[in-house]
Parts: sequence; C-alpha cells; structure tokens
Amino acid sequence: MNTLKNFNPVVLLLYFVYVLFISIFSFNPILLASGMLGAVLYCLVVSDKRSVIKSLSACIVILLAVTVTNPLFSHNGKTVLFFINDNRVTLESLIYGAVLGLCITEVIIWFKCFNLVFDSERFIFLFGKISPKLALVLSMTLRFVPSFIKSFREINRTQKLIGNSRRLKRYLNSFSAVVTQSMENSIITSDSMNSRGYGAKKRTFYSRFRFTLSDALFLIISTTLLALSVIFKSDFTYYPGFTFSEINAVSVTGYLSFIVLAFIPFIYELKEGIRWKYLISKI
Repeated sequence: MNTLKNFNPVVLLLYFVYVLFISIFSFNPILLASGMLGAVLYCLVVSDKRSVIKSLSACIVILLAVTVTNPLFSHNGKTVLFFINDNRVTLESLIYGAVLGLCITEVIIWFKCFNLVFDSERFIFLFGKISPKLALVLSMTLRFVPSFIKSFREINRTQKLIGNSRRLKRYLNSFSAVVTQSMENSIITSDSMNSRGYGAKKRTFYSRFRFTLSDALFLIISTTLLALSVIFKSDFTYYPGFTFSEINAVSVTGYLSFIVLAFIPFIYELKEGIRWKYLISKI
C-alpha cells in the first residue's frame, strides 16, 4: 500500500520541501536521526524490503566515509585525538563528519521516499501549466532511468544464456544494445508526438487531482509543525568545542514538532493499513 498518493501532489511536494529544508539546513543530530528514522520506516512500509536494505547499506558506507575523511581535511576543534603527518585529528571534526554524513544519507533516503510517491503523472500535474516542456522532460527522465536499467538487465541475461561468458564484453555489448534501443525509442516518440500535433497549439490540460478537505488538513498540520520546528529550534555548535542548547520546554517542543512531521507518512500508512485490515475482517 502507498496511500500517501491519495493526497494532492502540491501538498505532497510542499511536505517533502518542508522535511528536506530541516534536514539540509539543520545540523542538529537529534533532528537528523529522527528524520532518518521516519524516512526509513516509511520506505519499509511501502517499498520492497530488499531495496530498502540495499539503500541503507549504501548510506552506511557513505556515512562512514564522510565521518572518516572529514578529520583529514578539517583540523578545527580543541580536543586532539592523535596526529597524522603533523596534522591533528580532533574529536570535534570527527563528530561534525558523522553529522554531515548523517545529513547526506538522510537526504538520500527522503529522495527515495519522494520517488515512491511521485510519478510522471504527478510531475505533469505540478509543472504542466507552468512549463509543459519541463514537465515532459522530467516525466520522461523518471521513466527512462528504470526502463534503461530493466532493459540492460534483460539483455545482459540473454547474452549470458547464449554463451557470452566474458563479463566485461557482455556488459559492453548489453550497454551498446540498450543505448541503441533508447535512441530508436526516442525517435519513435518524437515522430509520434509530432504526428499528434504536440506543440502546434495551446495545450489542453486534464487532471484527476482535486484539493480536498484532507489535503487542507494535511497542509495545515505540516506547515504548523514546520513553523514550530523552526521557531523552537535548538542550536548545536561543533567548533571549537561541541556544545548544544539546554533541554527545556522550548527545545522539546521543537524536537517533538519535527519528529511528528517526519513520522507523518509512516503514521498515515500504518493507520490506513490497520483500517484496511479491520474492514477486511468485517467482510
């Protein structure tokens, strides 16, 4: 199930902008960890578990790489752990690298959530009236990447079955075949669009998406939570020493607001899943 798609694309786009805004511009490890957990739980509910595990494995590698490499380039901080070629490695730069890696991985997971919700139809709805060409390019790009990967795997599997055992040669042949196929499909698509009169006159527009009361409530709640997260934010400083704001009612309000904001998709999917099972049990 992916019932989050029932909301208006404009509302969903604003929600992801809200979450990414906090994730990118806030270096608060508590907020970053909360956002990461909310995104992972949502992916686990609506996506293939194997795909989520693969993405998390890649994110862990990125997190460790950024954590380890940051002290090699940044030598700020007052707590010296050891020296490498007369360059000091500090605890503060190590912590900052871990937080920076967490920020990068969280953004990656949230974009994975974004791809689970938005398809070409929603992109055309969002940008079709503003820039039809941009909407078309974005929708075709979103379709092209998974289609390219799927075709590559099928051709590579066929190459292997017909006896092409040399991996590098098989990959090169498969890649060449997929590129040729993609170019032919682009020409066919272009001819089809020209024959149907695309761009010849003002484009008509149809959309099945409507702005409902549920969309309004979702937008009001998410905007309120974002405002509370920004107003009652807590500051973390890493240089020259690691310090953070004291835990009080103000900071707790900010933390709880963003935690609820980050967990909205997971909570909604969980609620709809329980509701669906309850309705099934009544049949």
